[in-house]
Amino acid sequence: MYRSAVVLTRFLHTGPIVFRGFKPGRGTGDKGSSSLFNNERRWKDDEAFHALGNTDELSSFLGICREHSSEDCLEDVTELITRIQCILQDLGSHVATPPNSSKKKQERTVFDEKFVKYVDGLIDEFGDKTPTIRQFILPGGGPLGSHLQYARALCRRAERSLVPLVRDEAIDENALKFLNRLSDLLFVLGRYACLKTHNYELSYLPPLKNVEQEADVKATKLIDKKKEES
Repeated sequence: MYRSAVVLTRFLHTGPIVFRGFKPGRGTGDKGSSSLFNNERRWKDDEAFHALGNTDELSSFLGICREHSSEDCLEDVTELITRIQCILQDLGSHVATPPNSSKKKQERTVFDEKFVKYVDGLIDEFGDKTPTIRQFILPGGGPLGSHLQYARALCRRAERSLVPLVRDEAIDENALKFLNRLSDLLFVLGRYACLKTHNYELSYLPPLKNVEQEADVKATKLIDKKKEES
């Protein structure tokens, strides 16, 4: 199933252009409203469009991560990100199909629990390939690692934007679960990328403690200097 999603993505990229580069009917959102999958018009600041926009931003940024992983020759990460982007497309379709849609459209856009289990398995798989965490890690770890950590933060924002929809029973809670687990996966992938690209993780150090230690060192050096001069 996931392999076919990747093939479909590549086909859409290389296939013939159907609408001369863009969809017909442009300008329908000029007055601040847009349509959901069931053709219902809503204002663009509706909670559904907030969720769709945040999910789209996440997928777009993952595209940047995918390009970095390709440049670093991490084929496993490249393939995985492509699959995740395809799942995010399905998640967006689910969010864009409110409960008052036709039964046919709701069946077409069901968000399967298997996606959640899929991500769970990946967390374990890549987590076993990274060192044990002994303290907080600062976001970073090379270009790819730092981009994946930023994608994790974007994922958290997308997750938060789904909460009102789940609370109103407008979407399946599996969509929320997926983004929650995905943020964990992106954290693990960031660490894995850092390791595979031979970069380093920086650990959290208490800032005040460091400042006090630096001040003590400077004071000691100043005292020693004065003793030497005298």
